[in-house]
Amino acid sequence: MKKILLLALLFLTACTHQPKDYYEIFGEVENVKDSTIITLFRRMGNSGQGIASDTIIDGKFYFKIKPDSLVKDALHLSCFRSSDFPSMGVSLWASAGDKVKVSGKNTLIYTWDVKGPAPENKVWRTYINDSRELWDEYQRNAIIRSGYMSRAISLSQEEVDRLIRPTTDSLNAIIRKLNRQIWDNQIRRMRQMPVDDIWLEQLNKLALFSSAFSSEQKEATIALYNSLTEEQKQHQLVKEAYVELFPPQHVEVGKEMADADLYDLQGGKHSLAELKGKYILLDFWSRGCGPCILAIPEMGELASIYKDKLNIVSISTDNKKMWEEASEAHPMSWNNWNDLNGTAGLYANYDQGAIPAYTLISPEGIVLEQWVGYGEGSLKFKLATLIK
Repeated sequence: MKKILLLALLFLTACTHQPKDYYEIFGEVENVKDSTIITLFRRMGNSGQGIASDTIIDGKFYFKIKPDSLVKDALHLSCFRSSDFPSMGVSLWASAGDKVKVSGKNTLIYTWDVKGPAPENKVWRTYINDSRELWDEYQRNAIIRSGYMSRAISLSQEEVDRLIRPTTDSLNAIIRKLNRQIWDNQIRRMRQMPVDDIWLEQLNKLALFSSAFSSEQKEATIALYNSLTEEQKQHQLVKEAYVELFPPQHVEVGKEMADADLYDLQGGKHSLAELKGKYILLDFWSRGCGPCILAIPEMGELASIYKDKLNIVSISTDNKKMWEEASEAHPMSWNNWNDLNGTAGLYANYDQGAIPAYTLISPEGIVLEQWVGYGEGSLKFKLATLIK
Protein backbone atom coordinates (compact mmCIF):
# COMPACT_ATOMS: atom_id res chain seq x y z
CA MET A 1 0.00 0.00 0.00
CA LYS A 2 2.82 2.36 0.94
CA LYS A 3 4.50 1.59 -2.38
CA ILE A 4 1.32 2.47 -4.29
CA LEU A 5 0.97 5.75 -2.39
CA LEU A 6 4.61 6.61 -3.04
CA LEU A 7 4.24 5.93 -6.77
CA ALA A 8 1.08 8.06 -6.85
CA LEU A 9 2.88 10.90 -5.09
CA LEU A 10 5.81 10.71 -7.50
CA PHE A 11 3.39 10.75 -10.42
CA LEU A 12 1.57 13.82 -9.11
CA THR A 13 4.87 15.60 -8.44
CA ALA A 14 6.05 14.88 -11.98
CA CYS A 15 2.77 16.17 -13.39
CA THR A 16 2.91 19.40 -11.43
CA HIS A 17 6.48 20.09 -12.56
CA GLN A 18 5.96 19.55 -16.28
CA PRO A 19 7.69 22.38 -18.17
CA LYS A 20 5.29 24.98 -19.52
CA ASP A 21 5.04 25.36 -23.28
CA TYR A 22 4.02 29.03 -22.99
CA TYR A 23 5.26 32.31 -21.55
CA GLU A 24 3.25 35.01 -19.81
CA ILE A 25 3.47 38.79 -20.09
CA PHE A 26 1.95 40.84 -17.28
CA GLY A 27 1.44 44.56 -17.92
CA GLU A 28 0.95 47.22 -15.26
CA VAL A 29 0.91 50.79 -16.59
CA GLU A 30 -0.31 54.16 -15.36
CA ASN A 31 -1.96 57.14 -17.08
CA VAL A 32 -3.23 55.05 -19.99
CA LYS A 33 -6.88 55.29 -21.04
CA ASP A 34 -9.10 52.29 -20.41
CA SER A 35 -9.94 50.28 -23.54
CA THR A 36 -6.62 51.13 -25.21
CA ILE A 37 -5.72 48.19 -27.45
CA ILE A 38 -2.19 46.84 -27.10
CA THR A 39 -0.80 44.44 -29.71
CA LEU A 40 1.98 41.89 -29.35
CA PHE A 41 4.17 41.29 -32.38
CA ARG A 42 6.68 38.50 -32.93
CA ARG A 43 9.70 40.06 -34.60
CA MET A 44 10.82 38.15 -37.69
CA GLY A 45 13.84 39.58 -39.45
CA ASN A 46 13.00 43.10 -40.60
CA SER A 47 9.28 42.64 -40.15
CA GLY A 48 6.85 41.55 -37.47
CA GLN A 49 3.78 39.38 -37.19
CA GLY A 50 0.92 40.38 -34.94
CA ILE A 51 0.19 37.38 -32.69
CA ALA A 52 -2.20 38.71 -30.03
CA SER A 53 -4.00 41.81 -28.77
CA ASP A 54 -5.43 42.77 -25.39
CA THR A 55 -7.39 45.72 -24.03
CA ILE A 56 -5.82 47.73 -21.23
CA ILE A 57 -8.25 47.99 -18.31
CA ASP A 58 -7.29 49.65 -15.00
CA GLY A 59 -3.75 49.83 -16.30
CA LYS A 60 -3.43 46.08 -16.75
CA PHE A 61 -2.98 43.73 -19.72
CA TYR A 62 -1.97 40.09 -20.07
CA PHE A 63 -0.67 37.71 -22.73
CA LYS A 64 -0.17 33.95 -22.60
CA ILE A 65 1.72 32.84 -25.70
CA LYS A 66 3.17 29.62 -27.02
CA PRO A 67 6.59 30.52 -28.47
CA ASP A 68 7.50 29.95 -32.08
CA SER A 69 8.88 26.38 -32.31
CA LEU A 70 9.60 26.45 -28.55
CA VAL A 71 12.51 28.83 -29.01
CA LYS A 72 13.11 32.29 -27.56
CA ASP A 73 10.83 34.90 -29.12
CA ALA A 74 11.92 38.43 -29.90
CA LEU A 75 8.80 40.51 -29.31
CA HIS A 76 7.41 44.00 -29.70
CA LEU A 77 4.47 45.61 -27.86
CA SER A 78 2.70 48.53 -29.53
CA CYS A 79 -0.41 50.68 -29.07
CA PHE A 80 -0.29 51.90 -32.66
CA ARG A 81 -4.06 52.37 -32.87
CA SER A 82 -4.07 55.08 -30.20
CA SER A 83 -3.20 58.70 -30.96
CA ASP A 84 -1.94 59.01 -27.37
CA PHE A 85 1.03 56.78 -28.25
CA PRO A 86 3.97 57.21 -30.63
CA SER A 87 4.26 54.81 -33.58
CA MET A 88 6.89 52.89 -31.64
CA GLY A 89 6.87 49.99 -29.23
CA VAL A 90 8.72 48.32 -26.40
CA SER A 91 11.04 45.39 -27.16
CA LEU A 92 11.18 42.24 -25.04
CA TRP A 93 12.30 38.62 -25.18
CA ALA A 94 10.68 35.49 -23.75
CA SER A 95 10.96 31.69 -23.78
CA ALA A 96 8.58 28.94 -22.67
CA GLY A 97 8.07 29.12 -18.91
CA ASP A 98 9.05 32.78 -18.60
CA LYS A 99 7.04 35.37 -16.71
CA VAL A 100 7.72 38.86 -18.00
CA LYS A 101 6.55 42.06 -16.32
CA VAL A 102 6.08 45.25 -18.34
CA SER A 103 5.51 48.52 -16.49
CA GLY A 104 5.21 52.18 -17.40
CA LYS A 105 4.00 55.48 -15.99
CA ASN A 106 2.78 57.10 -19.22
CA THR A 107 2.14 56.50 -22.93
CA LEU A 108 5.84 56.76 -23.84
CA ILE A 109 5.89 53.06 -24.62
CA TYR A 110 9.40 52.75 -26.07
CA THR A 111 10.91 53.32 -22.62
CA TRP A 112 8.51 51.15 -20.63
CA ASP A 113 10.42 48.90 -18.24
CA VAL A 114 10.71 45.16 -18.96
CA LYS A 115 11.78 42.57 -16.43
CA GLY A 116 12.06 38.92 -17.43
CA PRO A 117 14.45 35.95 -17.31
CA ALA A 118 15.86 36.38 -20.83
CA PRO A 119 19.24 38.17 -20.56
CA GLU A 120 18.38 40.26 -23.62
CA ASN A 121 15.81 42.18 -21.56
CA LYS A 122 18.53 43.41 -19.20
CA VAL A 123 20.98 44.21 -22.01
CA TRP A 124 18.35 46.17 -23.94
CA ARG A 125 17.48 48.14 -20.80
CA THR A 126 21.14 49.19 -20.59
CA TYR A 127 20.93 50.79 -24.04
CA ILE A 128 17.59 52.43 -23.21
CA ASN A 129 18.80 53.83 -19.89
CA ASP A 130 21.73 55.56 -21.61
CA SER A 131 19.23 57.78 -23.46
CA ARG A 132 16.00 57.42 -21.50
CA GLU A 133 15.29 61.16 -21.15
CA LEU A 134 16.19 61.73 -24.80
CA TRP A 135 13.91 58.90 -25.93
CA ASP A 136 11.06 60.27 -23.82
CA GLU A 137 11.46 63.71 -25.36
CA TYR A 138 11.63 62.09 -28.81
CA GLN A 139 8.36 60.26 -28.18
CA ARG A 140 6.56 63.36 -26.87
CA ASN A 141 7.49 65.29 -30.00
CA ALA A 142 6.59 62.34 -32.23
CA ILE A 143 3.10 62.18 -30.71
CA ILE A 144 2.57 65.92 -31.28
CA ARG A 145 3.86 65.64 -34.86
CA SER A 146 1.48 62.74 -35.60
CA GLY A 147 -1.43 64.84 -34.36
CA TYR A 148 -0.57 67.68 -36.73
CA MET A 149 -0.10 65.28 -39.64
CA SER A 150 -3.54 63.75 -38.94
CA ARG A 151 -5.08 67.21 -39.08
CA ALA A 152 -3.41 67.85 -42.43
CA ILE A 153 -5.46 65.14 -44.15
CA SER A 154 -8.62 67.28 -44.10
CA LEU A 155 -6.93 70.57 -45.09
CA SER A 156 -6.08 72.15 -48.42
CA GLN A 157 -2.43 72.46 -49.47
CA GLU A 158 -2.53 76.18 -48.70
CA GLU A 159 -3.84 75.50 -45.18
CA VAL A 160 -1.23 72.78 -44.64
CA ASP A 161 1.58 75.15 -45.65
CA ARG A 162 0.22 77.90 -43.41
CA LEU A 163 -1.07 76.01 -40.38
CA ILE A 164 0.77 72.70 -40.24
CA ARG A 165 4.15 72.81 -41.95
CA PRO A 166 5.85 75.44 -39.72
CA THR A 167 5.14 73.36 -36.62
CA THR A 168 6.04 69.99 -38.17
CA ASP A 169 9.28 71.45 -39.56
CA SER A 170 10.16 72.69 -36.08
CA LEU A 171 9.32 69.29 -34.54
CA ASN A 172 11.39 67.50 -37.18
CA ALA A 173 14.39 69.69 -36.32
CA ILE A 174 14.01 68.82 -32.63
CA ILE A 175 13.73 65.10 -33.44
CA ARG A 176 16.83 65.20 -35.66
CA LYS A 177 18.81 66.83 -32.84
CA LEU A 178 17.60 64.21 -30.35
CA ASN A 179 18.52 61.44 -32.79
CA ARG A 180 22.09 62.70 -33.09
CA GLN A 181 22.47 62.68 -29.29
CA ILE A 182 20.97 59.19 -29.04
CA TRP A 183 23.27 57.87 -31.78
CA ASP A 184 26.30 59.23 -29.91
CA ASN A 185 25.19 57.38 -26.77
CA GLN A 186 24.59 54.15 -28.69
CA ILE A 187 28.03 54.27 -30.30
CA ARG A 188 29.67 54.97 -26.94
CA ARG A 189 27.85 52.06 -25.30
CA MET A 190 28.63 49.63 -28.13
CA ARG A 191 32.35 50.28 -27.68
CA GLN A 192 31.96 48.91 -24.13
CA MET A 193 29.56 46.00 -24.70
CA PRO A 194 30.30 42.47 -25.97
CA VAL A 195 29.04 41.61 -29.43
CA ASP A 196 25.71 39.81 -29.10
CA ASP A 197 22.44 39.80 -31.05
CA ILE A 198 21.35 43.14 -29.57
CA TRP A 199 24.74 44.70 -30.43
CA LEU A 200 24.30 43.52 -34.01
CA GLU A 201 20.77 44.96 -34.09
CA GLN A 202 22.12 48.28 -32.88
CA LEU A 203 24.78 48.26 -35.61
CA ASN A 204 22.10 47.52 -38.18
CA LYS A 205 19.98 50.46 -36.99
CA LEU A 206 22.94 52.83 -36.91
CA ALA A 207 23.89 51.86 -40.46
CA LEU A 208 20.30 52.33 -41.63
CA PHE A 209 20.36 55.97 -40.51
CA SER A 210 23.99 56.62 -41.43
CA SER A 211 23.05 58.89 -44.34
CA ALA A 212 21.91 61.43 -41.70
CA PHE A 213 25.06 61.08 -39.58
CA SER A 214 27.80 63.60 -39.05
CA SER A 215 31.11 62.53 -40.58
CA GLU A 216 32.38 61.60 -37.09
CA GLN A 217 29.35 59.39 -36.42
CA LYS A 218 29.70 57.69 -39.81
CA GLU A 219 33.39 57.00 -39.18
CA ALA A 220 32.62 55.67 -35.68
CA THR A 221 29.97 53.31 -37.05
CA ILE A 222 32.34 52.03 -39.74
CA ALA A 223 34.93 51.45 -36.99
CA LEU A 224 32.38 49.35 -35.09
CA TYR A 225 31.78 47.30 -38.24
CA ASN A 226 35.51 46.86 -38.80
CA SER A 227 35.94 45.61 -35.22
CA LEU A 228 33.92 42.48 -36.02
CA THR A 229 35.44 39.13 -36.91
CA GLU A 230 34.97 37.69 -40.40
CA GLU A 231 32.51 35.17 -38.95
CA GLN A 232 30.44 37.93 -37.31
CA LYS A 233 30.38 39.83 -40.60
CA GLN A 234 28.47 36.92 -42.14
CA HIS A 235 25.49 37.56 -39.84
CA GLN A 236 22.48 38.79 -41.84
CA LEU A 237 22.13 41.96 -39.75
CA VAL A 238 25.78 42.82 -40.43
CA LYS A 239 25.45 42.14 -44.16
CA GLU A 240 22.54 44.57 -44.23
CA ALA A 241 24.57 47.12 -42.27
CA TYR A 242 27.41 46.78 -44.77
CA VAL A 243 25.28 47.73 -47.79
CA GLU A 244 24.06 50.81 -45.91
CA LEU A 245 27.59 51.87 -44.94
CA PHE A 246 29.09 50.96 -48.32
CA PRO A 247 26.20 51.18 -50.81
CA PRO A 248 26.56 48.94 -53.89
CA GLN A 249 26.14 50.18 -57.45
CA HIS A 250 22.48 51.08 -57.92
CA VAL A 251 20.73 50.21 -61.17
CA GLU A 252 19.70 53.16 -63.32
CA VAL A 253 16.97 53.49 -65.91
CA GLY A 254 18.53 52.99 -69.31
CA LYS A 255 21.39 50.89 -67.92
CA GLU A 256 22.05 47.13 -67.72
CA MET A 257 20.13 45.21 -65.05
CA ALA A 258 21.89 43.85 -61.97
CA ASP A 259 21.85 40.07 -61.54
CA ALA A 260 22.64 37.47 -58.87
CA ASP A 261 22.20 33.82 -57.94
CA LEU A 262 18.56 33.27 -57.06
CA TYR A 263 16.89 30.16 -55.67
CA ASP A 264 13.42 28.68 -56.07
CA LEU A 265 11.50 26.91 -53.31
CA GLN A 266 12.96 23.54 -54.36
CA GLY A 267 16.54 24.83 -54.08
CA GLY A 268 17.14 25.21 -57.82
CA LYS A 269 19.54 28.00 -58.83
CA HIS A 270 18.50 30.70 -61.32
CA SER A 271 19.52 34.08 -62.67
CA LEU A 272 17.67 36.92 -64.36
CA ALA A 273 19.81 36.44 -67.45
CA GLU A 274 18.02 33.18 -68.27
CA LEU A 275 14.77 35.15 -68.70
CA LYS A 276 16.06 37.51 -71.38
CA GLY A 277 14.02 37.55 -74.58
CA LYS A 278 10.88 38.69 -72.75
CA TYR A 279 10.17 41.67 -70.54
CA ILE A 280 11.03 41.00 -66.88
CA LEU A 281 9.01 42.46 -64.01
CA LEU A 282 10.83 42.31 -60.68
CA ASP A 283 8.64 42.39 -57.58
CA PHE A 284 10.50 42.77 -54.28
CA TRP A 285 8.22 41.65 -51.47
CA SER A 286 8.07 40.45 -47.86
CA ARG A 287 5.72 38.42 -45.72
CA GLY A 288 5.20 41.38 -43.39
CA CYS A 289 4.31 43.85 -46.17
CA GLY A 290 0.52 44.19 -46.48
CA PRO A 291 0.47 45.85 -49.94
CA CYS A 292 2.88 43.16 -51.22
CA ILE A 293 0.38 40.45 -50.28
CA LEU A 294 -2.57 42.42 -51.66
CA ALA A 295 -0.77 42.65 -55.02
CA ILE A 296 -0.45 38.86 -55.48
CA PRO A 297 -3.84 38.22 -57.17
CA GLU A 298 -3.22 41.01 -59.69
CA MET A 299 0.26 39.64 -60.35
CA GLY A 300 -1.39 36.34 -61.24
CA GLU A 301 -3.63 38.12 -63.73
CA LEU A 302 -0.62 39.84 -65.29
CA ALA A 303 1.19 36.51 -65.62
CA SER A 304 -1.76 35.24 -67.66
CA ILE A 305 -2.41 38.40 -69.71
CA TYR A 306 1.24 38.82 -70.74
CA LYS A 307 2.33 35.16 -70.74
CA ASP A 308 3.91 35.49 -74.21
CA LYS A 309 5.74 38.76 -73.48
CA LEU A 310 6.57 38.91 -69.77
CA ASN A 311 8.39 36.96 -67.08
CA ILE A 312 7.45 37.97 -63.54
CA VAL A 313 9.98 37.38 -60.78
CA SER A 314 8.87 37.91 -57.18
CA ILE A 315 12.00 38.21 -55.03
CA SER A 316 11.45 37.80 -51.30
CA THR A 317 13.55 39.77 -48.83
CA ASP A 318 12.60 37.35 -46.02
CA ASN A 319 14.76 34.58 -44.61
CA LYS A 320 14.21 31.04 -45.91
CA LYS A 321 11.73 29.97 -43.22
CA MET A 322 9.56 33.08 -43.51
CA TRP A 323 9.68 32.94 -47.32
CA GLU A 324 8.56 29.30 -47.37
CA GLU A 325 5.71 29.96 -44.94
CA ALA A 326 4.53 33.04 -46.86
CA SER A 327 4.72 31.18 -50.18
CA GLU A 328 2.61 28.35 -48.79
CA ALA A 329 -0.01 30.83 -47.59
CA HIS A 330 0.11 32.85 -50.84
CA PRO A 331 0.97 30.55 -53.77
CA MET A 332 2.46 32.09 -56.91
CA SER A 333 2.20 30.61 -60.41
CA TRP A 334 5.15 32.67 -61.65
CA ASN A 335 8.83 32.77 -60.62
CA ASN A 336 9.08 33.01 -56.83
CA TRP A 337 12.78 33.32 -55.98
CA ASN A 338 15.06 34.44 -53.16
CA ASP A 339 18.81 35.13 -53.04
CA LEU A 340 18.70 34.36 -49.27
CA ASN A 341 20.53 37.61 -48.49
CA GLY A 342 17.54 39.65 -47.31
CA THR A 343 17.88 43.36 -48.05
CA ALA A 344 21.65 42.93 -48.37
CA GLY A 345 21.38 41.00 -51.63
CA LEU A 346 19.96 41.95 -55.02
CA TYR A 347 17.43 44.19 -53.30
CA ALA A 348 20.26 46.58 -52.41
CA ASN A 349 20.99 47.10 -56.12
CA TYR A 350 17.35 47.91 -56.84
CA ASP A 351 16.50 49.55 -53.48
CA GLN A 352 13.90 52.29 -53.74
CA GLY A 353 13.40 52.81 -50.03
CA ALA A 354 10.18 50.80 -49.68
CA ILE A 355 8.34 47.67 -50.74
CA PRO A 356 6.59 46.50 -52.77
CA ALA A 357 9.22 47.72 -55.22
CA TYR A 358 8.93 47.05 -58.92
CA THR A 359 11.40 47.20 -61.80
CA LEU A 360 10.53 46.58 -65.45
CA ILE A 361 13.39 45.29 -67.60
CA SER A 362 13.46 45.09 -71.39
CA PRO A 363 13.89 41.79 -73.28
CA GLU A 364 17.51 42.87 -73.80
CA GLY A 365 18.14 43.30 -70.05
CA ILE A 366 17.92 47.11 -69.87
CA VAL A 367 16.13 48.77 -66.94
CA LEU A 368 13.08 50.59 -68.29
CA GLU A 369 11.30 51.90 -65.20
CA GLN A 370 11.12 51.58 -61.42
CA TRP A 371 8.34 52.41 -58.96
CA VAL A 372 7.06 51.55 -55.46
CA GLY A 373 3.70 50.92 -53.86
CA TYR A 374 0.54 49.10 -54.84
CA GLY A 375 -3.11 49.99 -55.26
CA GLU A 376 -5.81 47.87 -56.87
CA GLY A 377 -5.42 47.96 -60.66
CA SER A 378 -2.18 49.94 -60.54
CA LEU A 379 0.00 47.18 -61.98
CA LYS A 380 -2.34 46.52 -64.90
CA PHE A 381 -2.44 50.21 -65.71
CA LYS A 382 1.33 50.57 -65.44
CA LEU A 383 2.17 47.63 -67.66
CA ALA A 384 -0.45 48.60 -70.25
CA THR A 385 1.54 51.79 -70.83
CA LEU A 386 4.99 50.18 -70.73
CA ILE A 387 4.71 46.88 -72.60
CA LYS A 388 4.28 47.32 -76.31
